[in-house]
Amino acid sequence: MHEASYSSVTPLEHRKRFGQFFTPSNVADLMVSWVLSGRPKSILDPAFGLGIFFDSFMRNKGKAECSYRAYEIDENIINHFQRPQNGSLDLEIADYCEIKPGGFDGIVCNPPYMRFQNFLNRHDVLSLIEKTSGVKLTGYSNSASIFLVKSIEELNEGGKLSYIMPFEFFNTGYGTEVKKKLLQNGLLKKVLFFSNEKDIFPDAVTTVCVLFCCKDGIKNPIKIAKVDSLEELADFGKSSDYFQHELSHENLPPHKKWFPIISGLYESVDIPDGMTKICDYGKFSRGVATGANVFFSLTHRKIQTLGLGENYKKCITKSSQIRKLVFAETDFDRLVKKGAAVFCLDAENLDKKEVADYIRYGESRNFHTRYLTRNRTPWYKLESRFPAPIMAGVFNRGKLKVIRNFTDAINLTCFHSFYPDMFGKMYVNRLFVYLISTIGQKIVMTNKRSYGGGLDKFEPGDLNDCHCPSMTQFNMCSEKDAEEIIRTAADNEELAISLADELMEKILRGSTVNTSSPLMPDLSICPGA
Repeated sequence: MHEASYSSVTPLEHRKRFGQFFTPSNVADLMVSWVLSGRPKSILDPAFGLGIFFDSFMRNKGKAECSYRAYEIDENIINHFQRPQNGSLDLEIADYCEIKPGGFDGIVCNPPYMRFQNFLNRHDVLSLIEKTSGVKLTGYSNSASIFLVKSIEELNEGGKLSYIMPFEFFNTGYGTEVKKKLLQNGLLKKVLFFSNEKDIFPDAVTTVCVLFCCKDGIKNPIKIAKVDSLEELADFGKSSDYFQHELSHENLPPHKKWFPIISGLYESVDIPDGMTKICDYGKFSRGVATGANVFFSLTHRKIQTLGLGENYKKCITKSSQIRKLVFAETDFDRLVKKGAAVFCLDAENLDKKEVADYIRYGESRNFHTRYLTRNRTPWYKLESRFPAPIMAGVFNRGKLKVIRNFTDAINLTCFHSFYPDMFGKMYVNRLFVYLISTIGQKIVMTNKRSYGGGLDKFEPGDLNDCHCPSMTQFNMCSEKDAEEIIRTAADNEELAISLADELMEKILRGSTVNTSSPLMPDLSICPGA
């Protein structure tokens, strides 16, 4: 209702700092209707924002006598909301994470979406919430998960809760404890997710879902619904039975990733029998984290101008620097000639005046006080990494970006780096061919984390946990076959993928399909992933 006027006068940077994205009124009505169906005497709104849930509450509560308590940390956004004059709203400017509001019969919330590491007092908050909830949370949790765990504890017996959550938390390590809490005593009843969230949540930065919970102690199967459009959302609101699937608690174990399980209900991907995991050949690790890329990333000209000598390493600093499946030294040289920042500071010789001067320049710009740099000794010390033979994109659209690297360049966090173990070294080329094949892409994408606007993300563990051919299957083709496909990929990617498909079909042809895979793929995390 007030979104346009608020957004027009509030900088995007401010909205991002507070993790603000707005709830459409039709979604708010669904969430409030769920809470009101429990006939609550009290409702809590932990992140009031522009008051969209309160507006819905006032439209739909009828003659019900129910108090409405709300909290909002950003006073700026509250100034765009006109408080009612009848005293029906108890609104306080406060950080919900730091208060003890008591118990409520209903809770409805669109929590802020941001990394909890951004909270300066996060350790005190985590300690308080862990003490009351019994849930062990980490500093890597996002703020939405912190809000949810806290709200579950403040929901009265028999009460109902509806929460907007980033769908990616279902796949994260910190999400395990949160999922345990949702499954406890049958709390989670329904999950609604959106296949094209930009039509419904245009400001969302991640794929979102709505959780519907009830603290009634009844363990029924969890209902799952996917909405593709605003029209379908209207149908969803008309019927409480608008759910396409049900999953038992046994089919949603908290230690496994829920995204492939839930999305697999709609997008079946068959996993051939006999496959293993990528972590049986080595492991993907994140790229080098500098903490200040603008300082550490260097062009050849900048190195010469500053007189840095040999205090640098060849390094891919941006995903866009590599456009092809195969990256060779000639490609690297081409980037150097174009003036790309494909070197990274590796200050070893501080006796050299020019290097010491550049370090002092960095300190004058406070690069040494950033989160990562201030926790390194010395702050300008680069992580020790070797060039990776395979690199995989962190953020992708529609398919995983995979690079066969034949250079001695390391990479920053724009790519994950695959380092084979002693057994995996002889299968690197065949693993790469699998990853660019159609079936390889389909299987790997079941482990993605979905963000807004069709953007997908992989953590190293997501890739290490992906299915791939076993050594027995890979041995059905030769190293020569894989090398020929890679040579083709350097000039003709479309043909290379076609050849990769033929090779994968050949080695997997004898494998029978594991029919349980679409619903419940084996997604146990490999040790050390």
